Amino acid sequence: MSTLDATFDILQCPSCGEPLSPADDGATCSNRHHFDRARQGYLSLRAAHKGKGAPASGDTPEMLEARERFQAEGFHDEIAAAVLAAVPADARGWLADLGGGTGWYAAQILDARPDLHAIVLDASAPAVRIAARAHDRLAAVSADVWSGIPLRDGHVDVALRIFAPGSADEVRRILAPGGTAIFVVPHGDHQRELGHGLKLMKVPAGKAEEVAASIPDATLVSSVEVRQRVQLTVEQALDAVFMGPNAFHQDRAKVAAVLEGWKAPISVTLAVTVVALRVD
Repeated sequence: MSTLDATFDILQCPSCGEPLSPADDGATCSNRHHFDRARQGYLSLRAAHKGKGAPASGDTPEMLEARERFQAEGFHDEIAAAVLAAVPADARGWLADLGGGTGWYAAQILDARPDLHAIVLDASAPAVRIAARAHDRLAAVSADVWSGIPLRDGHVDVALRIFAPGSADEVRRILAPGGTAIFVVPHGDHQRELGHGLKLMKVPAGKAEEVAASIPDATLVSSVEVRQRVQLTVEQALDAVFMGPNAFHQDRAKVAAVLEGWKAPISVTLAVTVVALRVD
């Protein structure tokens, strides 16, 4: 049985909340909602959009390429190590990476925690195409986890939310008793230097404290700050800007023109807090 086939033990229909079952070329529920399985190996659980505005589409291929280059240079290695340290050494069962992109973090955790299987859920179809090939114990699902997580109540043992927004109530709902939720929250000065002369999105202060208190009945296991100064080339600084949501609001050529006027290497602060909560 493939890891994707095994996820039917924990998946629910994003339209009605009923359990999902395998069907020809995809999945279905008792209310006959049908979802397709892509030939690239991921399941698409994109329900009809019920909110205002356009449904979330997630990161573009260009954003994913920028992030992969940045991570390949090792700039997020300390963050990944702190996330792994927050995963219980004896963790088993299911890990859900919510807004998990290409599965970069989840695959590293699976290498170190052999009793875990993982599901990466992300709105970006290009991201989950990559995630579907990231690890043999990882399944990939295209889903808008901002509007709701298509996983059954109490079936997840470790939940990750790394640089991704979403409902803490939904995270709590899917966690099994004794489960762990791990959040990576950027500080207000995260990549602040790149904002000089550019109108980049700002991170409000105090988000880590807010996240630590977001699940009232959970126990705070750890809150670890990861802070470092990195030296970036102009191309690396461009990737730092365009691997995240700033990419939707900026023109790469215009940002490049600003950065090229700076003296390289460009010194940039990376600052996050990794918060781990346990529910009993």
